[in-house]
Amino acid sequence: MDTQHSPESLEDVKTAIFRQHTQLAQLLDELEASADAVLAKGGDGAALRGALDALHARFDKHLEYEQSHLSGATKAVLGDHAEQRARMKGLVHDRDVFGDPQGLAREARAFVHALRKGLAEEDAKLRALE
Repeated sequence: MDTQHSPESLEDVKTAIFRQHTQLAQLLDELEASADAVLAKGGDGAALRGALDALHARFDKHLEYEQSHLSGATKAVLGDHAEQRARMKGLVHDRDVFGDPQGLAREARAFVHALRKGLAEEDAKLRALE
């Protein structure tokens, strides 16, 4: 994930965030495909848990990057990530505590759709910033 670069301009930060969003979208695709497979075929959900772990690790790094590289005004435009963070944490918790692959798959699909919407909205807001 593009988190090592220390950009100095808003354009550099925006470019890095757009790249991260593309990477997150790929992980969301993997999570959704794994969830679909569990819902269609059953199974123990090992691939689903692996996809969730990969997304969780990258998503946390992405949020940290945004927090550390965006100014206060820009952060306000993008909004608070608390709900996204809480939903991600809830998925990881449910994976660890309940172990129900079908339920986790349904939760994961709902999260995928919500996060895709959030990323698209954030992209639009970032493009409007100058």
